[in-house]
Amino acid sequence: MIVALIGNDKFSKDNRTQKFLEDSLGENVNDPLSKQIVYGTDPNISSVAAIIMESCGTVSMFAPEQAVVVHNAEAMKADDIKALARWLKDAPDCKLLLDFEKLAANTELYKTLQKVGKVEKYEEPKQYKMQEHISSIVPEHFKKPIEPAASQYLADALGTDTKLVCEELKKVLLFAPDTPKFTYDLVRSMVTPRREIPPYEILNFFGMRDSVGFARKLHEILYGNKDNDAIAIVNALYSHAVDLLNFMSLTAKKISAEEAAQTLGKNYFLFCKQGNAAECCRRWGKPTLCRVIRRLAELNYEFKSSSWTITSQELAIAALVVR
Repeated sequence: MIVALIGNDKFSKDNRTQKFLEDSLGENVNDPLSKQIVYGTDPNISSVAAIIMESCGTVSMFAPEQAVVVHNAEAMKADDIKALARWLKDAPDCKLLLDFEKLAANTELYKTLQKVGKVEKYEEPKQYKMQEHISSIVPEHFKKPIEPAASQYLADALGTDTKLVCEELKKVLLFAPDTPKFTYDLVRSMVTPRREIPPYEILNFFGMRDSVGFARKLHEILYGNKDNDAIAIVNALYSHAVDLLNFMSLTAKKISAEEAAQTLGKNYFLFCKQGNAAECCRRWGKPTLCRVIRRLAELNYEFKSSSWTITSQELAIAALVVR
C-alpha cells in the first residue's frame, strides 16, 4: 500500500496517517518497532530515499511487518526525489505513506505515485469557510458540540491552521474536562488570538457601514498582532473606498456590475456578490464616500508624520463608520 498526502491541512493529514498505520499494522499499531518515521528535513540523513527504500525492504526481527511514514517529503533533495520515483515505478510491495505540503502534478514523482498508489489532497479551508469547518469536525473528533460563536472565535483567532485549532481545543479540555460543550465564553477565556489579521478583512464591514462589526474587527486587527498597523488599514480602506466610488460611477452609466468589476480589475464574485458592492454604494452615497476618501488620505499623512497612540488611531479610524 502506497499513499501520498498533499496539502497543508495538518489536522486531516494526521488523522489519515493514523488510519494508514491502523490499516497497515492492525494490532501492532502501537508497537514502535513496527513503524519507521522519517522526516525529509532531517539534516542527519544523507539520503532520505535510501532510508525509505531500505526501511520498506526490511522488517525488524522484533516485528512481523513495518510501515514507513515520511513527513515533509517535499524537502527531500532533488536526487532523492528522482531515485524514489525510479524505485516506485516497479510498484514495490510495501506500506509507505509520503506526506507532502506541495507536489506539482506534472512531476515524475506525482505521475508515478498516481500509477502505483493513491494520491490524496488535503487543502486548508479558506478563511471564510473556517467557521463552518470547525463546526463540522469538532463534534466528530471531540464528541462534544460547539457553539457557532465559539467556532467563529476560533476561526478569527487562529486562522486556517487546522492542527492548531485541534491543539487549542485539547488544551481547553485539559482545564475543563467535564464541560458538556465548547461554549464561546470557555473558548475565549482559554484561547489567545495568534493570527495576523490582514486589513482586507475589515473591508466588508466598512463597505456595509456595519458600525458594530467594523469597530470589533478594527480592535482585533490593531491589538491582535504587533505587526498590524493603522497605516496598512487606512491604505486598505482608501483603496476600497476609491473602488466603490469608481464602481458607483460606472454603474451610473448603465454599465453592468460584471463589466464594471472587470474594468476595475476586480473579481466579480468577491467584489460584487460576496462584497455587496452595489449595496455598499447605496449605503454610502457619493457625497459621503468622497468625504471619507478625503479623510482617509488625511489620516494616512497624519499617522506617518506625527506620533499617535494605538487607541487614538483606533478612535480616528472608527469615527469613519461609527457616527
